[in-house]
Amino acid sequence: MIWAKKRIRVSDLRSIELLFRDQAEAFDKHKQMMLIAVDEDWPMITAFVSVLNENLLSSYYGFDFCTRRELPSAPTLIAGCRVRFCRTFESA
Repeated sequence: MIWAKKRIRVSDLRSIELLFRDQAEAFDKHKQMMLIAVDEDWPMITAFVSVLNENLLSSYYGFDFCTRRELPSAPTLIAGCRVRFCRTFESA
């Protein structure tokens, strides 16, 4: 999995979520991809996306690669498999 992040306005999250859901439906048969976020100073959040490969990541304009170590300890799941999300962040 490739992780990337971007600081965005809350109002921009919906378009990212729609892109993510389209990609996940088309390419993620094992339900590995996730879109998560953490709150920043209003109206900003930091969105994190995990995708299967760099080709999918290229659709997320302005997102920068990040390591697993850079992921937040208590994010909010925006889209993706809740079971995988719980396993990933409860064991962190």
